[in-house]
Amino acid sequence: MNKIKTLVLAMSSLGAMSVTMPVHAATDAEVNALRDEVKELKQLVQKLSDQQKTALTVTAPATIPAAPATPTPPASKPGWMAMADGQTQVKLYGSVRADATYDFKGSNGSISNGANYPLNKDDPKQDSLNVSAATSRIGLDITRPTQYGDLTGKIEADFMGGNGDNGNGTFRIRHAYMSLGKWLAGQTTSPFVNTDTSPETVDFNGAIGTGTTRTVQVRYTQPINAQQKILVALEGGDVEKAGNAAGGSRFPALTARYDFKTTDNKGLLQLHGLAHENRVAPKDSTSEEKFGWGVGVGGKYDLTPQDSVVANYYHVKGDGRYLLYSNSAYNYDTTTQDINLGEFDSAVIGYQRKWSPILRSTFAVGGIQYKDDNVYANSNLTNTSYNKEIYNALVNLIWNPVKNIDLGAEYTYGQRETFAGDKGDYSRINLLAKYSF
Repeated sequence: MNKIKTLVLAMSSLGAMSVTMPVHAATDAEVNALRDEVKELKQLVQKLSDQQKTALTVTAPATIPAAPATPTPPASKPGWMAMADGQTQVKLYGSVRADATYDFKGSNGSISNGANYPLNKDDPKQDSLNVSAATSRIGLDITRPTQYGDLTGKIEADFMGGNGDNGNGTFRIRHAYMSLGKWLAGQTTSPFVNTDTSPETVDFNGAIGTGTTRTVQVRYTQPINAQQKILVALEGGDVEKAGNAAGGSRFPALTARYDFKTTDNKGLLQLHGLAHENRVAPKDSTSEEKFGWGVGVGGKYDLTPQDSVVANYYHVKGDGRYLLYSNSAYNYDTTTQDINLGEFDSAVIGYQRKWSPILRSTFAVGGIQYKDDNVYANSNLTNTSYNKEIYNALVNLIWNPVKNIDLGAEYTYGQRETFAGDKGDYSRINLLAKYSF
């Protein structure tokens, strides 16, 4: 900077001298020489100025591109756990349950079989205690987002696959399915059964005529509007088969359900339908088929926030799979090679009352009655395990002292009558302790 100032002063002095010098004293050569010197000085000043600017300039550091942000996994919903992939979430649930039944009359040594109790003519044993924890269950809900919506799944099991009484139990799959959008594939509750319109009971299976059948199926659900939808399913497996002949259905059962909910959510109406093949084929040349079908209607209505009623009715021909305590679908005559279909009506009605936030009750009656003027009835006159009619009535009280704990007591009276007219009665107290998680 000092050099620049010195050069500027020198240039100024030369300029002044050139102005004050008498014109006549300067020759042309001297003037040209002075001009050349001034020009050189200007170039030198410019060069030094450029060097000074370069020395003072600070080179800005190169900008380092920011690393791309790591995608944030979706936040887990309350009660759900995120898996390692950051997308799948799972939720564990279930219940630890203990049942105890005391049969005053008609005991069959089981907490869950409410149909095959002894006939009165056989002088059956009375006063029998049976217990079980095999009704405990465990399940896992699964969900994962996809471009087509959430992919969901469920796996649920209990221990009632065989004899679950008095300390015994066999692991059993209840639900195992996946669903995406309107489609579901796997094992779950059939659209034909009346789970939504059946009363709450302490008895593990429920009132006579209740349906809880879970089948392997492919199901499609079509919403109509906010209050209505239709479910249609193809259900696999050997739908029915006779104990005295080989065979079984070749086609899946077709089931359907129509739901209608009131706009205030107080009422629910359901219509059910079933169609499937009954087939016996000891040999290919002697194959016999009969068409089985069923229709049903059920409803639930909240009379008040504390009171509700439920009811359902079915008429079924050629099926014994879907409704509890019905007989086999048909009888096969090995002489005539005919399939003789059973035909019955079932009905369940219940009243439910919430006495307080922690105390509730149910009163319910359920029954099944078979048509007794056909070949099916006549061919089962000596079969004491087949019922022409069966019903039960029950009343219970369930206490919820703390969250997720239910303690219940229920009294049930039931009667069955065979096609030969023999009757059996049973009278039972059922106790329950259950912790749900």
